[in-house]
Amino acid sequence: MEIKLAREMGFCFGVRKAIQLVEKEAEGRGVSPNITTFGQLVHNPVVVNHMEKLGVKNVDTREMEQVQGGMIAFTAHGVAPQVIDEARSRGLEILDATCPLVTLIQRSAREMVEEGFKVIVYGDKNHPEVKSIVGWAGKDTVATMDFEEIKDMKPPKRLGIVSQSTQILEHFKHFVAEVNDQFLGKTKEIKVHNTICAPTTHLQTSAQELAQECEVMVVIGGKKSANTAHLRDICEAEGARTYKIEGPDELDPAWFEGVASVGVTAGASTPDESIEAVVARLKAIDLLKQVQESKN
Repeated sequence: MEIKLAREMGFCFGVRKAIQLVEKEAEGRGVSPNITTFGQLVHNPVVVNHMEKLGVKNVDTREMEQVQGGMIAFTAHGVAPQVIDEARSRGLEILDATCPLVTLIQRSAREMVEEGFKVIVYGDKNHPEVKSIVGWAGKDTVATMDFEEIKDMKPPKRLGIVSQSTQILEHFKHFVAEVNDQFLGKTKEIKVHNTICAPTTHLQTSAQELAQECEVMVVIGGKKSANTAHLRDICEAEGARTYKIEGPDELDPAWFEGVASVGVTAGASTPDESIEAVVARLKAIDLLKQVQESKN
């Protein structure tokens, strides 16, 4: 069985930067660093466990009151300005690990509002990144991935659209086309900023290309990782039988019976060690299969 790896997969620079920032701060503060991340630093259990070993805790984003002093670290997904203000009012030290590309989306949405645009954020309204973008843009901003939710709204004078950084480009383009069909001519101006980040596009393109070559695809990433879920969807759309897992223990040898080629890709929050462990397990499964076949 040939095991093929996506040419680009795993940590993006924004995730790596966030982890390095918190690691450096924790290591410099001694055995009890008194750092709490506001939500999971990234949506991956291996990274969360690593942070816990460094003495870094995490708290649900609805429970800042649980943070009693010390430093609060805002995650790669970013937070609304109101959250920053609350942390300051509680006297907490702040470590901002927001991905720089997410910061650009926040600014873009805010600038559109200041220029008089009604802003739509294409993305999962319950995802922390989208919540942070909406927080910067203001309460009149709409977050959705479903055109049906906005098609009957009153046409604004100016309409602006941005995207969650990890969305699928083709889906975003389709959504924008629907908005144009509905509102062009009814509104004075429609402005679209393609804010899907380049690392996301590269991961998705690499996964798509590999899925075209392989019978089976293994996508590695946290259960809560939105970008990993998108990689799974892309691979499935190419016709590859696709399995999304967090680690090697979830691999089932039965998945690979009679399979000549398997592709491996991983989400932007998946550490190298997880990828290496899955590849090692796949090689072990293949070796066992070869031994069994030689006995027959």
